[in-house]
This record gives sequence, C-alpha cells and structure tokens, in this order.
Amino acid sequence: MKSDPGPTRHLDWHILVAFVAAAVTLLSGLVAALVYSRHEPVLRSWGVTLQHLRPIHETYAFAWVFLGGVAVVYFYLHNNFGPLTRAAGRRVGWQLALWVVAGAGILISLVLGQFSGREYLGYHPAFSLLILCGWFLFAWNYFERVGMRLVGKPVYIYMWSVAIPLFVVAFLEAHLFLLDFVSDKPVRDIAIQWKSNGVLVGSFNLLAYGALMYIVGLVRSDDGYAYSRTAFALFCVGVLNTFTNYGHHTYHLPQSPWIHWISFVVSMLEFVILAKLFWDILALRRTQPRSDDLRVCDGFVRSASLWTCTMLALSLLIAVPPLNALIHGTHVVVAHSMGSMLGVNTMILLAAMAYMVQSLCGTAEPSAVRDTRVRLAIPVLNLSLALFWLAFLGRGLASGWTRYAGPSSPDFSPVLQLFPRVVLISGIGLTFSLLWILGNWAAVLVAHAGRRRRTELGGVARAADK
Repeated sequence: MKSDPGPTRHLDWHILVAFVAAAVTLLSGLVAALVYSRHEPVLRSWGVTLQHLRPIHETYAFAWVFLGGVAVVYFYLHNNFGPLTRAAGRRVGWQLALWVVAGAGILISLVLGQFSGREYLGYHPAFSLLILCGWFLFAWNYFERVGMRLVGKPVYIYMWSVAIPLFVVAFLEAHLFLLDFVSDKPVRDIAIQWKSNGVLVGSFNLLAYGALMYIVGLVRSDDGYAYSRTAFALFCVGVLNTFTNYGHHTYHLPQSPWIHWISFVVSMLEFVILAKLFWDILALRRTQPRSDDLRVCDGFVRSASLWTCTMLALSLLIAVPPLNALIHGTHVVVAHSMGSMLGVNTMILLAAMAYMVQSLCGTAEPSAVRDTRVRLAIPVLNLSLALFWLAFLGRGLASGWTRYAGPSSPDFSPVLQLFPRVVLISGIGLTFSLLWILGNWAAVLVAHAGRRRRTELGGVARAADK
C-alpha cells in the first residue's frame, strides 16, 4: 500500500482545527460573560442573547475536547504504525471536511437563531449526520491499524477502543427526542437526555485520560504505568461511571433510589482513582531529569492534578442528595462543569498539545513550547480559572441558600453585585492567556507547514529538472 507523502500534514490540521474550536469556545464564553454585566442591553439590541451564546459555547467546548483527543490518537497511530496509507489519508481529509462544514453550519445557524433546545446538542439535528459520518471515518482509520484485539495492550488503547463506539451509541441515543415516543413523555425525555449526555461526557473523558497516559509514557520514555493496576482500575470504573454518572442530575425525577445510590458510589470511586493516578504521575515525573522542552507539558499536568483534586471535593458535595437539592439548578453546577472542562480535560489536552507541537516541529522551532511567554501564561491561566470558578461557586451557593431559607436568608446582595465584575475580569484573563498559548503554537505549526511545503515543492522541481 502506498503511504501518504505528507505524513504529518493531517496531524497539523487536526491540531489547528482543535485550536479553532477552542478559540470559538473562549470568545463565545467571554461574550456570554457580558450578559451578566450592565452591557447586556447593548448585546440584546444587537440580537445577541445567552440563548444564542450558550449552545455555541457548549458545542465548541465539546468539539475542542473531542478534536484534541482525536489528534492525540492520530499522533499515536503515526508514531506506532508509520505514515497513513493514501486511502486512510483520504478518509482523514473527508473526516476533517465533514467536521469543518458541520462546525461552520452550526455556528451560522445558531447565530441566526436556529436552536434545538437540547442540552449539549443545541444545534439542528441535520448537522449531527455530518459529525457522525466523520466519526465513522475516524473509527475506520483507528481500528484498521490497532485492530480489535486488546489483550496485552496498554490501558490507553482500551480507553480509546471503548470511547469510539461509545460516542456513537450516546450520540444516537441523544437524538431519541426526535421520536414522539420520547418527546411526548417529559420524565422519560429528561432521563434519556441526561443519561446520553453523561455517556457523551464519559466518551471524551476516556479520550482525554487515554491521551494523558500515552503522553506521560512518551515523556518518561517508559510505558509501564499504562499497564498498572491503578490505570486499569481507572478504566474499569470510568466505563461503569459513564453509564451511571447522570444519576446525580436526576435526583428530582421519580426514579428508583438504586439508580441514585449506584451513581453516587461509582462517581466517588472514579474520582478517587483519578486523583490517585495523578498523584502517581507526579511522583513519576519527579524521578525524571528536568528538561526545558518539557516544562510547559509538566506545568499543565500539574495543573490538571490540582484541578482534579478540587473537582473531586466539589463532586463529593454535589453527589450528596440533600446538598444536591440545595444547589441543583444554580451556578454551582456551572462551576463544576466548567472547572472539569477547563481544569481537567483542557489541561490534559494542553499538556498533550505541548508535547505534540514540540515533537512535530522538532528543532525547526526550538522555542515552540519552552518559550518563556508561554510558560508565564500558565499561572495566569490557573489564577483566572480559580477566580472564575469561585465566582460561579459563590453565586450558586448564595442562590441555593436563599431558595432554601426563604425570607430568613442573609443578604447576599454584595456577592451578587460582585459576580458580574469578577466573571468578566477573570474571563478576560482566562480567554487571553489561553488564546496566547494556542496562538503561539498555531503560528509555529503554520510556519512549520509552510517550510515543509516549500521543501516538498523544491524536491519536485529538482526531480523534474533531472
């Protein structure tokens, strides 16, 4: 079989498309922060409301994590099986084309006010077909090379091999609302919606955790931990939690208490094991010699471990039924989802991207990752995220307690008045620190791709002269 003449071109494009999804997520989120400020009437006069911004923000946040995870998987395939065949390369091209068309169509349609009204799938279902077709092409490329046999393979192969079909099942289940049998029954509709959303989140968690295990193995030049009992315990509990983690979102539904108890116990197991995994990874990293090339990657792994512990503490509280009743429907849930998405999944992907950009560009761009300006952006990012998270947590707790205590509740107006300003300031710091990092890496990748293209054209010209 003939191989692709540009073996890393597809990797470059995957990473760049993922960066675009992250940028749209950040910018739409920053504009959404203005909705809480005195500038909201101006936005409304322009036809921009939270109803427009939230589905854009959610959709592209999901796209960022999935695209980033897919990029890491293709990086693994290239490193372990060599360049893609021409047929696989064409499939990647169609896959990216389908996703780019779907992304552009979703953005335009949501701006124009075409909403489905669904959580995480707020766009028109027609675009789902493009996303699903692209995913099937990705699955084809993956299983064609990795195969179906998992015995003796590292845990990240298990994670990816389960995440790929799991996404298909959850994505199809999330569209059951199109059937009258579901949409005409509100309790059934809500239960299915949250269950499918939980599985979707579980599938991209498996992609991200697999990426972490793989990249850390590359950094250490030792894949041993990916065969450890802790890693496989995380995988097993993570898969189980994927099907049960929706339970703490449906405590208010008339469901069996067993559903809620199983969800609570399994969620706690996953977070405890995940915290143990991060602790072990940090211990392993301390045994390795420090390298400037790995300092940024290291910084993001450490950030992810810190945020994992923080989200563990919040998850423990959210999953306790009486406390869940207090905060359900408040900004505490937003704090948890954003903290998990940015503090855990995004930090993991940034660590992976740091390693991949450095690996793909090599010595052509020695400052690609270890640039001082990029390293300085990491504490700014963490501080901004901490303020952002605390603002939503504080407002959510104030609203929940006011709802519980009624007229006897303390006066939380100072917290509510401070909220818009803190969200806006921290949102600006969060957005621009991340855009600074991603922009630097994108510029490096584009410059590297340009040099590679000129080299290829030069080789073709020399061959023609001969």
